[in-house]
Amino acid sequence: MRLAPLILSATWVVACGTRHDASVASASADTKTQSAASSAPTRASGFVIVDVPASSGDIATVVKSEVAKAKAKGLKPFVEFAAGWCEPCQAIKKSLDDPKMKAAFEGTYIIRLDADEWGEKLAGSGFSPRAIPVFYELTDDGKPTGRTVDGGAWEDNIPANMAPPLSAFFHRS
Repeated sequence: MRLAPLILSATWVVACGTRHDASVASASADTKTQSAASSAPTRASGFVIVDVPASSGDIATVVKSEVAKAKAKGLKPFVEFAAGWCEPCQAIKKSLDDPKMKAAFEGTYIIRLDADEWGEKLAGSGFSPRAIPVFYELTDDGKPTGRTVDGGAWEDNIPANMAPPLSAFFHRS
């Protein structure tokens, strides 16, 4: 039955614009995007973002494989759930060349998954995005730690607002 993805999509539409208090602090970032369908992700100024289509396989295997690639590059892996219709998601993509965003993303390997595409494949994975964009911290074996940050952590979708909570999340020691 396709009702569950429809309900999840409706939840994401509402949550995409939701604001909430975040327990994360400041900084900046960088990245270039590439499709996982091509062989190697691009790395720009100290971080990598790779788009992984749902056709790549089951989520546990895919994420574990990408975590191994991140570790081989000396980068810290995170999963991001995003969507083409999500304003904060698009703002992040468009602002990756901003110095604040480059600093925030420095040292990360972002495994970007389309929330709509992956929705039905998430059962039992430990990933349950309630808002997007949402970033998940990962264990060394590719499982979510339970620590996340989403678009509700900042006000307007501009680098000056997005970079501090993203940096605090990515660079927490």
